[in-house]
Amino acid sequence: MSTYRAVLEPVLSPAALAVLDRLTPVICALYQLEVLLDTAVPAEEHARLRDRLVTRLERIVAILPADVSPTANEIFTAVEVLVMDVLGRELHIGEEIARLETLTEIFRSDPLLYQLVRSQAN
Repeated sequence: MSTYRAVLEPVLSPAALAVLDRLTPVICALYQLEVLLDTAVPAEEHARLRDRLVTRLERIVAILPADVSPTANEIFTAVEVLVMDVLGRELHIGEEIARLETLTEIFRSDPLLYQLVRSQAN
C-alpha cells in the first residue's frame, strides 16, 4: 500500500506539495483527518485519482487569469480529492467556504507560505 503523496507527486507542483507538507497539521484539524499525505492509497487507485486531479485542475486553471498562480487551487483540489474520493466523505459548501477563509488567513499571515502559494518563492 502506498500513500496519497505518491498519487500527488507526479501531478502537483513542488510548491503545492511544500505547502501541503507545511500545513498538514492545520488541514488535518480543519478536516478532522488523522493523516494527510501519508493516507494509505492502494496502488491500483493511483491512476484514477490522478486523472480526477488533472481533470479538475485543468478546468480550474483554464479560467484563471494568466497572472494568477494555480498553486492554491492545487492545494484545495488535492484536499478535496482526498476527502471525497479516497475517504468517501461529503463536503458541504458552507463548511468549505469557512475552511478556505481559514486557510487564506494562514497563507497571508506567513510570508513564506504566501510566496509559495503565489509562486514567488525562490
